[in-house]
Amino acid sequence: MKIKLTQYVLVVYLTFITSSAFATTNYSDEATFSEALGDAPVILESFESVLDKGTETPSLVFATADVSCDGSSWCSNFFGVSPLMPTDGAMGVYFATPDSITFTFAAPITAFSIDVGGLGTKGATDFSATLSNGTETTFLTGYSGSSFDQLFIGVIDDSEFTSITFHGTIPDDGIYFDRMQTALAEIPAPIPEPSTYAMLITGLLLLGASAHRKKQKVSI
Repeated sequence: MKIKLTQYVLVVYLTFITSSAFATTNYSDEATFSEALGDAPVILESFESVLDKGTETPSLVFATADVSCDGSSWCSNFFGVSPLMPTDGAMGVYFATPDSITFTFAAPITAFSIDVGGLGTKGATDFSATLSNGTETTFLTGYSGSSFDQLFIGVIDDSEFTSITFHGTIPDDGIYFDRMQTALAEIPAPIPEPSTYAMLITGLLLLGASAHRKKQKVSI
């Protein structure tokens, strides 16, 4: 009985730890994203000046990030810097699905946002990303847009990451990016749900009751 109760408390404790994890939060509103960053310094990249062609092909190098295209459908002839849909300055970067685009940062970050243009013009698409720390996150599901639609996409993760790779599920969808914001935000300590505290307390009480009963049997 004691072993079973101990196992129960262990399970409750692990549930407590798991449910307290901050994990990943996506944002579609810039004001909410900025509020979540608090006082964390934000680095802005508007993709105005390509410093050099990277060692990878095709790739571009900017002051705060390298941008690379991975795939064989469009990367060779539809990837680069464009004045078509900038939201800050005169230029942005672009690619097309089913290929992917990766932003690799000069230093680790926990917060990322970017303006996205032209998404979903080929049909309802799921728009997701993979972070270098292993996080997989979906920003939009079944999204359809017009050629000059502009969206805000943001993510804050509790683990540092050094790159983010975007994917779309509809082929041949040309997508444009501009005004990238990155930050090493201080993640607030998570606040467990009340139900988590209740499970932990229940487990501890049961373990205590078991120990008390065992002590009484020894005394008799």
